[in-house]
Amino acid sequence: MTTLSAPEPTYLAVFQGEPSWLDAMRERFARVESGQLTPKLRELVFVAGYVINRYAAAAQHHRQRALAAGATDDDLRLVLKILDFYRGLRGFQDAQKLLGLWRSGLFPEVKPPRQGTLADIYQKIIETRKYVANGFRVYSADGEWLRLYLQRSDAIKLSPRSIDERGVQLLSMAITLKNHGYSSNFNDGCIEVHENKTRALGTSEAEVLEVVQIMELCDSMTTAWEGAELLGLDGRN
Repeated sequence: MTTLSAPEPTYLAVFQGEPSWLDAMRERFARVESGQLTPKLRELVFVAGYVINRYAAAAQHHRQRALAAGATDDDLRLVLKILDFYRGLRGFQDAQKLLGLWRSGLFPEVKPPRQGTLADIYQKIIETRKYVANGFRVYSADGEWLRLYLQRSDAIKLSPRSIDERGVQLLSMAITLKNHGYSSNFNDGCIEVHENKTRALGTSEAEVLEVVQIMELCDSMTTAWEGAELLGLDGRN
């Protein structure tokens, strides 16, 4: 049986006296911990889930577990870089549907790049990424902003880290799964891209499933924490 530690005690306090509910929580953790993900990668996925949920104590707890499993501060910074990158993309993609600048379905060039042309940037995208994704076209309202977007994408690829590219793509899948969610706004395309990339590098179906299960556990723990903080259900108030 899994040894319980933060953030699980908050969950236990909120749902005390409900043995069946708590047993299901313990068994879900045990199920994930007996899975195929390496301990380091599993803990980094937990870190990502809790950072996105803004559950600080839980994120810090799993940070310590990740470091104990061999992760580095560079790996933690990588999680933040990926999240930073995709929060920005999500903002632009939402704006595409919400603002008149893009609602017509057109992708206007409002500001040119500082050097060269937008066509030059598109050509480089095709050479390095094979096609011009819709997200690139949204960013292209400012050619220099698009160039900086691509610079950040390249910087993620070159980031110092202790995990392999398969792990980077799996983390990217986890973060986009949580950050983007499902919508008709093309956001789910990023999720598919990263799943396909990590699967091509050897990630198993079981590992993809375990990421989804970890994200559910992060939400469960966060819900209990919210109950403790907002409703005083842990007995502190």
